[in-house]
Amino acid sequence: MKTKSLLLTLILMMGGSVVIAAPARHPSYEPKATKETPRHTQPVEGVTYPRVVEVSAIQRYDRDSLTTIPEPLGEPLVRLFGWRGERVSAQVLIEDPAGLKNVFIPPCVLTDATTGKAYPLEVNWVRYTRANGVLVGDILDPVTGPMSFEGVTRPIYLTFDIPREAMPETGKYEGDLKLFVNGQSRSIHLEVAVVNQVLPPPSEWGYHLDLWQHPDAVARWHDVPMWSREHLDFLKPLMQRLAAMGQKTITATLIDEAWNAQTYDWFRSMVKVTKRTDGSWAYDYSAFDTWVTFMRDEIGMKDAYIHCYTMVPWSLKFAYFDEATGQMMYPQWHTSSAEYEAFWGSFLTHFVEHLREKGWESRTRLALDERPDNLLLPALKIAQKYAPSLKIVAACDRPSQVNSAFDDVSYAYSISEQLVPLAEKRRAEGKLTTFYVCVYPNRPNTFMASDLAESEWLPLMSANYGLDGMLRWAYHSWVENPLVEQDFTSWPSGDTSLVYPGNRSSLRLEALRNGIESVEKIRIFREKASPEAKAALEGALKQFTVPRGAQAGIHEGDVRVIHAILNTVPAEE
Repeated sequence: MKTKSLLLTLILMMGGSVVIAAPARHPSYEPKATKETPRHTQPVEGVTYPRVVEVSAIQRYDRDSLTTIPEPLGEPLVRLFGWRGERVSAQVLIEDPAGLKNVFIPPCVLTDATTGKAYPLEVNWVRYTRANGVLVGDILDPVTGPMSFEGVTRPIYLTFDIPREAMPETGKYEGDLKLFVNGQSRSIHLEVAVVNQVLPPPSEWGYHLDLWQHPDAVARWHDVPMWSREHLDFLKPLMQRLAAMGQKTITATLIDEAWNAQTYDWFRSMVKVTKRTDGSWAYDYSAFDTWVTFMRDEIGMKDAYIHCYTMVPWSLKFAYFDEATGQMMYPQWHTSSAEYEAFWGSFLTHFVEHLREKGWESRTRLALDERPDNLLLPALKIAQKYAPSLKIVAACDRPSQVNSAFDDVSYAYSISEQLVPLAEKRRAEGKLTTFYVCVYPNRPNTFMASDLAESEWLPLMSANYGLDGMLRWAYHSWVENPLVEQDFTSWPSGDTSLVYPGNRSSLRLEALRNGIESVEKIRIFREKASPEAKAALEGALKQFTVPRGAQAGIHEGDVRVIHAILNTVPAEE
């Protein structure tokens, strides 16, 4: 996360416990905009309403405006291309200047043209939340019974997971999406053509994706005790969605508020530390064990790295319960102090023993976030002294003599171009080099105000520069009620999360996943394609640079060029 001080007025520290003053559950509904936006509600000449029309899957559409997209000739048709095992997506609009008072979409399947076997098409309403006072379409809400919507336009987001057993070359899936709008029937025909290549399952993807998780937010939203079975049940679909993107890390916390209370919900420690009356230390790993076991066994992320934050928090405060006083203590220690070494020397010694007993030692990393070298050096000496088996992972603004030696480092997006020789050297040493985005850059990013194509563009940039993956600081650090508003203090709207309560995905997350899929396809394509196809791909990838990414309006075009190459140029077997 990028350093930014703020006071959470809704979080009160009371006797060492954390009380979060927030409503527990919220309905899914759409708020009113607080700022006026341009409206176009006049019927388009020559168009028969209600109508259904295909639009770009990586653009947003205003619910209160009619589009001027021409009426398609003949029956509306969505034609998609993808590899076996790939997820493909499309977006269609329902429009009616009279409003959308009664809309229903029955379940839809796409049928294998060769075998006749049917597979479900996932259909989601695009729903709106406020960002900077403006309604922004982002929430993907599963289609249920008849619905009525505000506005005159309603996007529908469609996804289809192409089976890996699809027939090579002749593979084709098709079906009709039926829609009932204001008492009238409409339909759109879908065809998915299968390219003769196989995308492996996400667990086998090479892209190193590190989206930070925040279990506390889920417990607060659903008003359930932390680490209860109910809490894990609410977490499960969200974490399964993350694993299906190829996530490679588990975010764990060793202390309270490693990031100095910069989110709506507290980042509580997963290890309870107690100083006994005799001066010795005791550790309760029950929350840590529950979380890691859940992610490994129930979510299936046994090969994930466990990133433990942090020996060097922003505040340099370290919470523990003091038996002698019966109170929580929050001392502030510099990393070069004797008190700091006493605290962490004992902690790390016991922690490594515990990890060894659980069989997790080789997958665990001590994680650091944007701390200067003068604080890191003393902490690293202590880590090497008391836990030499644990490697270091860090997010850093730029390379330094200290962090360049870490096992896994994510550097600021803005210097990605400068990382090419360092990444090559580190890769030869078996180390990972990725980039990260957070409150910056303004473009490209995954904010509510960002063009959707920027989310898909970002992973492709790393493919150009030869970086191993990307980090983003928040998968689900929810604001008070993201279904209503995504604004939070001075953060860019949407910066704190990519999913919504109730296991709702977002247009931004789906675009990001599409970009990661494309990078995985590029890896395979580079191994198997003809020299001519490779040359075309590398030429197109050269457009994915930091300077170009800062330009407005170029991202969708760049992404579509890559799609065309990967899906239409035949690859060698």
